[in-house]
Amino acid sequence: MRVGADEWPLFDVRDAGSDVAFTLVIPGAPYVTIHYGGTIDGDALQLTSLDEGQGAFRMTAHRAAFPAQPRVATVNPTPTLPARAPQALPAAPPPPAVALLTPPPAPNPPQAAPAPRVAAPPPPPRVAAPSSGPPAKLPLPALRDLPPNGLAKTPLMGWATRGRLGTDIDDDAIRDAAESLDVTGLRAAGYSYVETDDGWQGVRDANGVLHPNAKFPDMKALGDFIHSKGLKFGLQISAAPKSCGGFEGSYGHEADDAKLFATWGVDYIVADWCGAESLYPTQAEQQAAYQKIGEALRASGREIVFGLSQGGTFDVASWGMKTGANLWRTGSGTKDDWDSVIQASSTQAGKDIYTGPGRINDPGLIQVGNGGMTADEYRAQLNLWAVMAAPMMLGNDVRIMTKDTVALLTNPEVIAIDQDPSARQAKRIARNGDTEVWARTLADGSVAVGLFNHGAQSAPVAVSWEQLGISGPWRARDLWWQENLGVANGRYVVFLTAHTSLLLRLSK
Repeated sequence: MRVGADEWPLFDVRDAGSDVAFTLVIPGAPYVTIHYGGTIDGDALQLTSLDEGQGAFRMTAHRAAFPAQPRVATVNPTPTLPARAPQALPAAPPPPAVALLTPPPAPNPPQAAPAPRVAAPPPPPRVAAPSSGPPAKLPLPALRDLPPNGLAKTPLMGWATRGRLGTDIDDDAIRDAAESLDVTGLRAAGYSYVETDDGWQGVRDANGVLHPNAKFPDMKALGDFIHSKGLKFGLQISAAPKSCGGFEGSYGHEADDAKLFATWGVDYIVADWCGAESLYPTQAEQQAAYQKIGEALRASGREIVFGLSQGGTFDVASWGMKTGANLWRTGSGTKDDWDSVIQASSTQAGKDIYTGPGRINDPGLIQVGNGGMTADEYRAQLNLWAVMAAPMMLGNDVRIMTKDTVALLTNPEVIAIDQDPSARQAKRIARNGDTEVWARTLADGSVAVGLFNHGAQSAPVAVSWEQLGISGPWRARDLWWQENLGVANGRYVVFLTAHTSLLLRLSK
C-alpha cells in the first residue's frame, strides 16, 4: 500500500466479493501491525481495524487498479496516525490488581533478580513478500518412533492464557500472571508452567525469522522474568501455516523456530493443528508432521516439553508418544460448565493403557475460579483430573482470585494423587446410570478411588474390592476432609447428592 511517498507492506490479504481484510505493516522501530477489515464499493475501500484493546483505526483508500483515482490512502483521525510510523500502539488497559492472598506456608526457593520489564525493542525485521495462493504441501519425514525425552514425568501443572484471555494478551498480562502464581502460593503448590497461547506471534522477516508482535517486545526478557519467579515458560505454536487465531505458524520453519524458542528459554511447546488438516488429511501425515516438530525440539539444544493440540482426532493417545510428545489433548477441551467437564472426562475411558511417566492424556483446562459452576462441581473436576493423572493447567484469571479459589486449587492430598510418580491414568471400573467409579494403583501400593454422581438426583455409589483387584481390610481416607474414615473390607458405599464426588485413598 502506498501512503504518501512510503510503501507499507500488506499481508494475509483476503478479497471475497465486497468484503476485504488484510494486515498492514507500518515500518518503524518497533514496527507495527494492524489488522483491517471492511468493504469495497467500486474502487473505494472503507475499513476498520480488527485489533481488540488497541483503539479503533478507520481507513479509506482507493484501489490502484483504477488509475483515475488517487493512489494515496488516508486514515481518519480516530485516532490520528502520523505520516510516519508511530512509536507504539496505544497500550492495553492494565489488568486488575492481584488479590492479596495469604500463601500456604511453603518454603520459597532462592530467586534470581527479576528481569527488567522494559527492554530495548529488536531492530525492525525485513518483512518478507506476501505469498500468493495456498501454501505448498511440503514433504514429511518417514515415520519412526522417537524415544522418550525424559521430561514431564508427572502431569503438568500451571496456567494457560487461552482459558480467559484468549488472544487478547501482552507482555504485562503474562508477567502479572506469573507474579500472582508466586504470591498466592500456587507456585509453591506445584503450578509451575506459564503457558502463553495464541496471540504472541508477529511476522517473519526476509530471512524467515519469526518475530513476536508489538505487544511482546522481548521474548527472551519475558522468559527470564518467568524463570526468576521459579516458573517455566510455555508457548503455543501451530503446525500449520496459520494458527487457530490466524497468527503465523511454524509450518516449513520447524527447525529454525525450535532453535529460536530455545534462545528465548522456552520450556514447553504445545502445537495446534488448525488448518493443517487441508494439507495433511490422514493420520499418518499428521503423525509425521508432529514428529517433524518433535525432532526439531530435540535438536534445539534445550530440553523442551512437547504437547499436541489437535482435538483428539485419529485416537491420538495411541500414537502421540511416537512423535516425541509428552502430552496430547484427547478431545475439544473444557468449558466452565458441568456438562463440558463430564464430557471431557468421558473421552478418557479406555485410554489408561497409553499413559505413564512422560505420556499424559490431557482432557482440557481446570475451570476452578471462573464462576460458572458450584464449589462441589469444581471439586468434582479436581477429583476427576487427579485420579485420571491429567494436567492441572488452570483456565481462570489467576491475577484475580478469591481465597476460596486458591484453597480449592492447593489441597495437597488431592495434588499428591495427580502428581503420583506412577503417572498412570485411572480406569473407569464401574458405571451405573449417572454414577461412576474411577480407580488407580499408586506408586506406594495404595489405591486412589474417585466416586462420582453426575446426575441431578441423589444416588448411592458403590465399589467392590473385586472391581478394585484387592482383598482384605483397607484403611480409607477422605482427601478433602483430610481425615481417616476407618477400615473397610470387601466394598465401600457412599450416598452422594447431585453433582458431588468423593476421593478416597485406600491403604494397608
